[in-house]
Amino acid sequence: MTFLVLFARKMMLKNQVSDLNYKLMQKQQELQDLQSYTASIADGEVSLNDLSTAPSSVFGRMSQYMVGSHNYAMSAAQGQYGMLQGAQAGQVTQDATAQAQYQQLVFKNLYDTQKQQFLKAEQQKLHVKEKSMENEKLKIEQQLKLAEAELQQLDQSINNGIKDAAPQYA
Repeated sequence: MTFLVLFARKMMLKNQVSDLNYKLMQKQQELQDLQSYTASIADGEVSLNDLSTAPSSVFGRMSQYMVGSHNYAMSAAQGQYGMLQGAQAGQVTQDATAQAQYQQLVFKNLYDTQKQQFLKAEQQKLHVKEKSMENEKLKIEQQLKLAEAELQQLDQSINNGIKDAAPQYA
C-alpha cells in the first residue's frame, strides 16, 4: 500500500514538473518577445520592417505604438504650436518662404520632443513589465527546483523501500 501511495505521488510530481517546465518556457518566450519589442522601439520609430518581423505576441502592441506615438505627438505639437503662434501674432517677416520654413522647423521640433516623451513613457511601462515578468520567471524556477528536488528524494525513498522489502536469501 505504501508503494502505491509513493508511486501516485511520483506521478503527480512528474506532472507538476512538466507543467512548470511548460510555464517556464512560455514565460521565457514572452520575455524574449517583450525584449524584441523594446529593441524595435528603442530609436522611437517603428518601421514596416520592424512590424513585419515582430513576434505575433507583440505585433498589436507595436502597431498601436506606431499609431499612438504619432497621434499623441501630432496633437501635442499642434497645441503647443498654436500657443506659440498666438504669442508671435504681431511679428511679420518680409520673406514668406523663410517664415514657412521657420514654422515647419518649429513644428518639427515640437513633434520630435513629444514623440520622445511618448517613447520614454512607453519604455518606463516596458521596464516595469519586464521586471514583473522576471519575478514571475524566478518564482516558477524556484517552484520547479523544489518539485524536482522532491521528486529526486521520492525516487530515492522508493528505491530504498524496494531494497528493504526485497526478500533476503542467505
